[in-house]
Amino acid sequence: MKRILITLLAVLLAWSLGAQTTGVDLQSQLEELVASVLEENENADVEQLWSELEWLQEHPLNINQAGREDFQRLYFLSTLQIDQLLEYREEYGPIYSPFELNAMEGFDPELIQLLQVFVMFGEEAYEPASFGARQELMLRAIRLVETQKGFREPAKYEGSPEKLYLRYRFSSPGLAAGLTSEKDAGESFFSGANPYGFDYYSAFAAITLGQGKHQVFLGDYLVRFGQGLTAWQGFSLSKSAEVSQVAKFNQGIRSYSSTDENNFLRGAAARFSIRDWTWHTFVSYKSFDANRDSIDGEAVFTSFQSSGLHRTASEIEDKNSVEGLTTGTNLTYAAERFSIGLSAVHFRYELPLARRPADYNLFYFEGKQLSNAGLNYQWGMNRYYFFGEAAWSSGGGLATMHGLQASPADAVEYAMVYRNISKKYQAPLAGSFTEGSQVNDEQGIYLGLVIRPAAKLSLRMYADFFQHQWVKYTTAAPARGREYLVQANYKLSDRWDIYSRYFRECKPVKVSGTYTKMNLDQTRQKLRVQLNGAVGERFLLKSRMEWAWYQHDQNAEGWLVFQDLGYKNKPNTTNWWLRLAYFKIDNYDSRIYAYENDLLYQFAVPAFYGEGIRFYMNGKVKICENIEAWMKASRSWLLGVNSIGSGNSKIDGNQRTEVKFQLRFKF
Repeated sequence: MKRILITLLAVLLAWSLGAQTTGVDLQSQLEELVASVLEENENADVEQLWSELEWLQEHPLNINQAGREDFQRLYFLSTLQIDQLLEYREEYGPIYSPFELNAMEGFDPELIQLLQVFVMFGEEAYEPASFGARQELMLRAIRLVETQKGFREPAKYEGSPEKLYLRYRFSSPGLAAGLTSEKDAGESFFSGANPYGFDYYSAFAAITLGQGKHQVFLGDYLVRFGQGLTAWQGFSLSKSAEVSQVAKFNQGIRSYSSTDENNFLRGAAARFSIRDWTWHTFVSYKSFDANRDSIDGEAVFTSFQSSGLHRTASEIEDKNSVEGLTTGTNLTYAAERFSIGLSAVHFRYELPLARRPADYNLFYFEGKQLSNAGLNYQWGMNRYYFFGEAAWSSGGGLATMHGLQASPADAVEYAMVYRNISKKYQAPLAGSFTEGSQVNDEQGIYLGLVIRPAAKLSLRMYADFFQHQWVKYTTAAPARGREYLVQANYKLSDRWDIYSRYFRECKPVKVSGTYTKMNLDQTRQKLRVQLNGAVGERFLLKSRMEWAWYQHDQNAEGWLVFQDLGYKNKPNTTNWWLRLAYFKIDNYDSRIYAYENDLLYQFAVPAFYGEGIRFYMNGKVKICENIEAWMKASRSWLLGVNSIGSGNSKIDGNQRTEVKFQLRFKF
């Protein structure tokens, strides 16, 4: 399922930038991958991933020059597929045509078509045409038409209801730099708490030295090492029926240019490569949002604030209220199909962290300093690929994760991931394969399988079993759960495909009894059927029907149906999407998510509940060679209600309308 997100992002990118595709099945799969990630984590940094894929599309790899590390940047390629490509190149010499990829195991027509967006074919010595400095400016405005309670007098929000965004990029052969700025709806602009303009600013510069072997990073950046137990920021895949995506590649340090106001570092970093050795080092000093308080006259902070919103007096008070220092390093040895790396990270906060008394906080980190260290490995042998990491945190916390990916036959792939993370383990930068949002107190095993019994049919499935040794925020006692997914894809023709998916999750969630709280199994089930197709060269169709069932202290259910119509002209200077959806869903517990097309770098996966109708229109127009415009207008009608939302977000009435507009200039 989640190779579907990476593949989805890349295909949507290729389509939006003018790449030629033969059908809409890939686009539909990419959309499903985006949706699956954002359903699990609404704050997932998909924007950063999209930006990296776009850079790779504009700077394609020479397929006969690129090494293992270069191909690993193409998220949709598995380690086994990269091995196949490198072994074929070594045995038969340069690859001159995409048709040669058909001879490689694991390269189906869809993957080959996608790969062509990011690679070029030619002699090994062929160098891509050099380019001078390039610049890009992007402007975006978003507005909710109806007035929310926070903007009505007496206003609770300090600023205006517009959401504004500005992004500038500069790139040349040895230097890449950029500035990102954003004002959320309700935040002030050149007034109040933001006299200097936007509420959020982010900038970066990356300098390349030694013919690409060394890099220096200034400003904002991300760190990604091993399998994420020690440090992994930004986009991260977790459970998936696509077994090729359960392992992480050691990506090191990357410049940061997204609008997530929390999950990045700010300072200086560097990468140095000598033969088979690579060394990363970094230092960061930045302010972050937190709740400040005092205990016995000593200043402390009690929690981190991650919303990134600064609209009300209390939100503004928490903005950048605490400072923190982060330093770290990573040393990796990589040769052929084996690599091993050692990472270390140290944190020091301006004030001690003193969490509020609660059972679920008992084993979480408190204090001013915290350290992590981890040892990771990757090893490929024939059709098998082993990977893992073992990590330690100060305070005695230990964590380990080990996995296997294999393709024992041409039509079969499977994967297994085992993780054991103690309740004392704490790692603020971690982002590994887990059920929970935090890398803490979890033991589990994931089993994934892909079978292609016939040329047009594929079956994907996974089972994940997990348990927690201590109380969580949502539980009243230690608990265990399980999750299953089965999906069948069938290609009806070159232009039409259909898939059906069944998902089931069962895990304990606390309920309040007369005298105490206890765990009660919560079961979620979903069934989806979707048809994708193309009519002629210009029109695209997508139809979906989905049902959901929820069982806990109360039962709920619901269903959703929608019809999409897409259009793109032949030179691909214009494309549009329309959707009409109807839903009837008992409550939020049985909610259904559905991905929507949006502006470039924007992702919408709204949760549907209640009864209503939703319509949206989204499009892109290429005004001239250097100017592109995007727009989106959407409206939801909820039946049988007099208001939408609650608190300061409440809207009087049963309609919610949003408009978006975006311009991009290249020069």
